[in-house]
Amino acid sequence: MTYINSPVFLGPWGIYAPSQVTGTINWAANGQPTADAVVNPFIEVWSNSSTSASFSLSVQVVDSNGNVVGTSSGSGSVPPYGNVTWSPASPISLNSASLWHLVYPPLVPSLYTLVTVLSVNNVPIDMHNVTFGIRETQWRNDTGFWLNGINTKILGSANHQDFAAVGVAVPDHIQYYRVWKMKEFGGNGWRTAHNPPTPALLYAADELGLLVWDENHRNGQLDQIPLLIRRDRNHPSVVIWSICNEVLCNTNDWVADALAAKALMKSIDHAGNRPVSANQNGWVGPNTPLDVQGFDYSTTNYDQWHAEAPNIPSISSETSSAVSDRNEYANDPVGGHVSGYDNQYPGWGESAEQAWGGVGESNNQGILTRPFISGGWTWTAFDYRGEPTPYGWPDVNSHFGILDLCLFEKDRTYWYKANFPSFNPLPPNMNPIPDSYSATTVHILPNTWNWNNGDKVDIWVFANAPQVELIVNGNSLGKKPLTRFSHAEWDAVPYAPGSVQAIAYDSNGNMLADTWQNTTGAPVALRATIRDNIGTTLYAGCYGDAALVMVDVIDSNGLVVPTANNVITFTTTGPANFAGTCNGDPADLTNNKVNYRPAYHGKAMGVILGPDASAAGSTITVTVSSPGLTSSQVQIPVVAPDSTVGHWCHNGPSL
Repeated sequence: MTYINSPVFLGPWGIYAPSQVTGTINWAANGQPTADAVVNPFIEVWSNSSTSASFSLSVQVVDSNGNVVGTSSGSGSVPPYGNVTWSPASPISLNSASLWHLVYPPLVPSLYTLVTVLSVNNVPIDMHNVTFGIRETQWRNDTGFWLNGINTKILGSANHQDFAAVGVAVPDHIQYYRVWKMKEFGGNGWRTAHNPPTPALLYAADELGLLVWDENHRNGQLDQIPLLIRRDRNHPSVVIWSICNEVLCNTNDWVADALAAKALMKSIDHAGNRPVSANQNGWVGPNTPLDVQGFDYSTTNYDQWHAEAPNIPSISSETSSAVSDRNEYANDPVGGHVSGYDNQYPGWGESAEQAWGGVGESNNQGILTRPFISGGWTWTAFDYRGEPTPYGWPDVNSHFGILDLCLFEKDRTYWYKANFPSFNPLPPNMNPIPDSYSATTVHILPNTWNWNNGDKVDIWVFANAPQVELIVNGNSLGKKPLTRFSHAEWDAVPYAPGSVQAIAYDSNGNMLADTWQNTTGAPVALRATIRDNIGTTLYAGCYGDAALVMVDVIDSNGLVVPTANNVITFTTTGPANFAGTCNGDPADLTNNKVNYRPAYHGKAMGVILGPDASAAGSTITVTVSSPGLTSSQVQIPVVAPDSTVGHWCHNGPSL
């Protein structure tokens, strides 16, 4: 938004670009949907003048390739110190518009830009670009959520804002990375808990293809709602508004306040076709104030609640709360660690298998087994500071995450990876089938084969295959069938050094994939790499940029030593903006900002933020060292930003 010395200007968050699909949706073989559509912009013009002022507006719709595909223009006048909303006499028509959708890599969602120019006396005095997307959504009482004509189960998680080493001041690039990590294990939705999200998250969801439940903080405070809705209503990723969460819904007249909040949301987003919900079991039933009922845990009640209000759509607005820690396989209340098997959860929660798959169903019932449930939001995708259920001190962060605080995978990650990606149907005519649908996941837990001689080890395997064979030190323990949404299990397997292998087979006995765990040697070296290519280069002057330097403690064969807890020191040269370190251990009390960290089960990470603009052309070197181990280093070139850099690259605070 540009403000200059002029009698009129474009209102803050005052450009609204709702769209509507008007034609038949057609699907290309690559999974891209298209359809005829219209865009009907509403543009606020404000005045800071004591007299009426005339203005003219020019509007262009620009596609992702930079082509102008629609235009409109008009004029009006604004009263003294007032504002008016201008809209074209007829909507802007787009033929065969590319629809925003949940993409399969390497595709990216289709987005458009609404370019608005405000002029006075034919002189342009203000201009603003708004990104938006075109898609068709429906919420049905019997079959849940539909996107672009496809019944789509929302496979989501609820998430707090914070990230290791930086707290809640999360670099924008890390927001993109967190969305990408969710899509990697098959997630397609993010619930913002319990407040409006940073804009970087919504840009990431728009650009990577993720559905968003956008949550207001508290019921009964109407002054907060306009800021949320006006700011976020153009993001195609936002498919549902939320009034509140649990106790934050309580007021002296909470139903009346909810109705007032819903009416206000719909008045501001009057053409967005988004329902209003909340995470509140007190509003479940035929007299709910909500458009979509939010079921807060209580999986045993799904069928009952649906029978009581069969005509109202529903969603599992919060679920599971399973707890686990990476590479831990026994509960340790004193040390503050929770077992990594998917059987640990508080009294109100469920395991991932129960919450989503309703293993054995009956009381668990399961989100994925009930077509009337639109989907769900696991608590949570990532560990976060605080709420260290089930323990207290020395824990300083939660155990709820599918990924830990550093975004390292826990064992539970692989249950989701085995069950989520292939659950939703493919778009019509899609060819070839994406790897995320055709690839076989097979994962052994414990994720280590370093034990004491004579130990008896319970072994689980997560896989998206009909059957799995377990081989320990070359001896087969037989094949076991895999029930969908569950796991294969071998109890009390005697340990001896060597290896354990899991092989996944199809229903005809053909091998699909395998995985190994090997007994490792003693730590001999460190291995530093850039985690998932986040920071292979850093962009000078992009203060939303970041580099994640992952460190593995390895043996002489290059295997990560899962018992290693060596203290690792990070040393930098060049224009490094070192933010801090992490290791994913919820009970580690090391200061976040110092340049050292003990490894947790053989891993640690350093976080480096984007350098100043003057750093272009230089190189940052990060060296990691630990007494008695061979050190390692990575080099990070610093380059000038170019047109390919996303919304996370900016030269100041997010706006």
